[in-house]
Amino acid sequence: MGIDKTVIAISTLIAVTTATSVIAANQSQVEQLIKTKECSECDLPDARLAGAELIGANVRDADLRKADMRGAKLDGAKFMRSNMLGADLRFALLSGADFLNANLLEAKLEGANLFRANLKYANLERAILNQASFRNADLQFAKLIGAKIDGANLERANLSLADLEKADLSNSRLKRTNLRRANFSEANLTRANMEGASLEGTNFAGANLFHTDLRSSKIDSDTFFDPKWFLVWKIVNQRVEGQTLVAADLSGGNFEKANLAGVNLEDTNFTEAYLFITNLRRSNLARVKFNAANLRYADLTKANLTEADFAGAQLSDANLEGANLSFANLRESIINEETILDRKWRVVWGIVNRGGEESNFTGFDLSSANLRLARLRGARLVDADLTKSDLRGADFVGANLQRANFSGANLTGANLRGAVLQGANFCGATLPDGTTGKCK
Repeated sequence: MGIDKTVIAISTLIAVTTATSVIAANQSQVEQLIKTKECSECDLPDARLAGAELIGANVRDADLRKADMRGAKLDGAKFMRSNMLGADLRFALLSGADFLNANLLEAKLEGANLFRANLKYANLERAILNQASFRNADLQFAKLIGAKIDGANLERANLSLADLEKADLSNSRLKRTNLRRANFSEANLTRANMEGASLEGTNFAGANLFHTDLRSSKIDSDTFFDPKWFLVWKIVNQRVEGQTLVAADLSGGNFEKANLAGVNLEDTNFTEAYLFITNLRRSNLARVKFNAANLRYADLTKANLTEADFAGAQLSDANLEGANLSFANLRESIINEETILDRKWRVVWGIVNRGGEESNFTGFDLSSANLRLARLRGARLVDADLTKSDLRGADFVGANLQRANFSGANLTGANLRGAVLQGANFCGATLPDGTTGKCK
């Protein structure tokens, strides 16, 4: 029994002595690093180096797991082959730093400046790189699987053969970046700017390219896009004027400044698409879905927009002069004073978005308009032309509809209680109860 106690006591003493020596050694090496900027192969896990001045320091092959280097000045520092798992480098200055073959698994680099840093073969899997700057950095063969890279600046960086599977690159800047043979499978590239990027042999299988700017980017026969995004790439990079793209799914695509003049886009889906300054002059856009699309400054002059759906669309500063908006849905669309819209359709827009109660539309042309659920209580529509208009569920309670022309209109479910109907023409109209109006 006494022997056992002695063994335990000796073991405890050894453990305590060893732990104390490790802590002392670590602290000694931290002080060495700060003083001399030389500490290759050092044992520095959990080291507290936040804000340290370590420009050009040599910390290659070191153990820096979970080290705190927030805001440290580390420009030109050498971290080759260092183990920096979970290290905190947020807002650190790392211009020209060398991370060749370093392990940065789950490291935090949010807001860090890595201009011209060398991250070749570095492991950045699941690292947090939001808002970091990697301009002109070398990330060839880097492993960025599942990394968070939201809003990062990667302009002119080299990411050839890098693995970015399932990485989140939302709002990232990749202009003129080398992405040859990189893997973006299932990556999130929402609103990323890839203008002028090199995409030869790049894999985008299952990637989300919502509002991604692909203008002037370069691809080859080995580049892989899902069919929808390949079509978006073709539209913004090749001439398509006068072609046919009937019933295409272009939802969420970025078509900024694209030339689609005269293109047959009948039944195409542009839901949530980015059509800023896009040329759609004289295009056939019948039954096109523009739901929640951004059409600011778009040119829709003389376009055929019959039955187009603009619910939630942004039309501020857009030009719709001479456009055919027969039966188009303008409800919840957004216009401003600079939106060029023929008077008839501006009035229709006003009725469906602001209501037309007690308003005066005497003699006005509202033919072939989409006025479903329009609020027109007490409105004056004497001699108004409402032929073929969609008036389903419209509220005409107490309205003056004398001599109004409703021929061919659809009034299913409309409320005409108390309306003045003297001389109104309902020839061929679908009446509120579903019957057809008689022609005199």
